Amino acid sequence: MHITLREGKLVRREKRFLAYFEFPNGEAGIAHCPNPGSMKGNAEPGMKIWVQDHGADHLETGKKLRYKWVFVEAGGVKVCVDTSLANHLVHEALLEKKIPELAAYSEIKPEATLGDSRYDFLLSHKSERCFVEVKSVSMGEGSAGSFPDSVTKRGQKHLLGLQKIKESGDRAVLLFLLVRVGGKSVTAAKEIDPIYAKLLTDVSKKGVEVLVYSIQWKNEIVSVGGQGCLL
Repeated sequence: MHITLREGKLVRREKRFLAYFEFPNGEAGIAHCPNPGSMKGNAEPGMKIWVQDHGADHLETGKKLRYKWVFVEAGGVKVCVDTSLANHLVHEALLEKKIPELAAYSEIKPEATLGDSRYDFLLSHKSERCFVEVKSVSMGEGSAGSFPDSVTKRGQKHLLGLQKIKESGDRAVLLFLLVRVGGKSVTAAKEIDPIYAKLLTDVSKKGVEVLVYSIQWKNEIVSVGGQGCLL
């Protein structure tokens, strides 16, 4: 995915969805923060950030704010804070067969509904079906990520839903996209959401597959990168 970004410095995050920042020349700006989570460790004043510029005519294109906050540098690691990008990046990787474990499917359907739950992707080939749920992992330190960054009832529901999918005979996959550039591993943040951590262990023992992939950002191209592991 090609994306042009401008560097700035975070002044403060406010009301979850607003980020006040400054460009290197001192010009002030307000960016949309597309991350409703706690953003623990990734939203401290003074951090280097990168924003997408929608242009002076942003209102004409339906954008309330000219800028969108996309990356932050935390502890020397570039981290994508735009949670909406995760599914786009995974979709692109699926189409390009860059995730070997999921490369055998001929049909890719985003946002598949099953019962009262919606999953990010339904992959199929002939009579075989695979439901994939993607989780964006931004919290962490260095190359290690941790999920979730706040209690997630929705995430707990998805785990139980994936277990039922597996029990019904279909394939069920949870894909952690580690949006820390060069990331290597993900752990369950049991100190934040012990129920999610326990469920993750339980469903993985019952056949729900857990994949970990990181992202890379080079020459204005953001894409799914190397494979990681769940610790």
